[in-house]
Amino acid sequence: MSLSEKHRIMKKNYETKMRLNNRELPLNHFVQEILANMMMGMLKTLKETEEPVTSIEIKIDKLAKQVDVDAHTYP
Repeated sequence: MSLSEKHRIMKKNYETKMRLNNRELPLNHFVQEILANMMMGMLKTLKETEEPVTSIEIKIDKLAKQVDVDAHTYP
């Protein structure tokens, strides 16, 4: 196996999908793992996530108009 072939082999731990305007974006395995591991790292710092994580869902909708809010309060 050549060096370039060794760099192409990786361990996959997550099935990650991303949708943009209701259209699924194609993500290769490398990008899927990057996104999943970034989210897992962020969630580990939150106190409310003590149980094992089996799935994560995030939905972001753009507001029609920008509003001012207190960044330290919950909606």
